[in-house]
Amino acid sequence: QKNDENGNCSGEGIEFPTTNLYELESRVLTDHWSIPYKREESLGKCLIASTYLARLGLSDSDENCKRFMDRCMPEAFKKLLTSSAVHKWGTEIHEGIYNMLMLLVDLVAERVKQDPIPVGLLGVLTMAFNPDNEYHFKNRMKVCQRNWAEVFGEGNMHAVSPVSTFQKEPHGWLVDLVNRFAELGGFSAIQSKLNSEDIELGAISALVQPFGVCAEYLNSSVVQPMLDPVIHKMIKYVQNVEEKDLKDKRLVSIPELLSGIKLLCMRFQPDLVTAVDDLRLDILLRMLKSPHFSAKMNSLKEV
Repeated sequence: QKNDENGNCSGEGIEFPTTNLYELESRVLTDHWSIPYKREESLGKCLIASTYLARLGLSDSDENCKRFMDRCMPEAFKKLLTSSAVHKWGTEIHEGIYNMLMLLVDLVAERVKQDPIPVGLLGVLTMAFNPDNEYHFKNRMKVCQRNWAEVFGEGNMHAVSPVSTFQKEPHGWLVDLVNRFAELGGFSAIQSKLNSEDIELGAISALVQPFGVCAEYLNSSVVQPMLDPVIHKMIKYVQNVEEKDLKDKRLVSIPELLSGIKLLCMRFQPDLVTAVDDLRLDILLRMLKSPHFSAKMNSLKEV
């Protein structure tokens, strides 16, 4: 990783660039926002510094870094990816956002290798991997910037553009982001987390969502063997949830988890889609009938 020349605080030890964070907050958390999109500007600097700290296992204990990752960064990407202004921006801005998304992928891939599982960051990654947001829709005709067959070997890419242009646009920039995440070890990190024994439902859900949203661009021969065990394990788990479990606060993630699993099934296990749908409905009804207030409220929210 040659991030150092770009203000990666390598000169002065590992200080998080607080001044950049304050400047960024004043530009992002406001109605009249304008978000910097160059590597050497405040968003780029904060992303690079966070990745550096994450690599050292320090990103959560540095309070400024945590403040950036929890509040300012999700909001910045939400505005860059989902606001209607996206359609008015020129090429330079779109390419700049592509670079910021690559830095985001670097950060999540680094941080997801450690504990605890970064649920918030995975939520931002899900937003970045969603082909239906304004940004990816606007750039859907772009082709890949890198030749991923050279990285992974022919046919072994984690994400691919759809073969027939009649059905779908290439979405090359999205394919780049997903393959970059794989190249940095993000996929294998998520796989080993999903296989760990004592993992909570909310965390499983967070780990599955990024792949669910971009499932139609995933290369099934590479990704399916990795996600199949989780799909089966989770369906079985939810089938075995008992009445007394429903009062457990942690079960609120089941409906969301099942939506993510359903998206994966649509791509990899079409014959399971109806089963997952029925399961989701079933658990919602059970939560609704449950005497536990929180289960009731959460199922209402889902319905």
